[in-house]
Amino acid sequence: MRLQVESKLCELGSLEPREFPLTQREVVRRGKTCAIYFCLHGPRSVKLTAIADFKTRSMVFYGSDGVRRETVRWDQLR
Repeated sequence: MRLQVESKLCELGSLEPREFPLTQREVVRRGKTCAIYFCLHGPRSVKLTAIADFKTRSMVFYGSDGVRRETVRWDQLR
């Protein structure tokens, strides 16, 4: 999943894959992990993010401006 997320975030930001660091953190609600937050750290403090939601089994991608760009079900990730 991590490679697909990185690829999609690079596509959204017109960046070269594997050229910038991708971090991830667990999102915890009531003591349980409910999502994973991904952040691609691009040039000049550009940050593109995605959230993998375990409940809906979907991935929400956000542009560098923080606006939601796309929502994709996990089975549609490539």
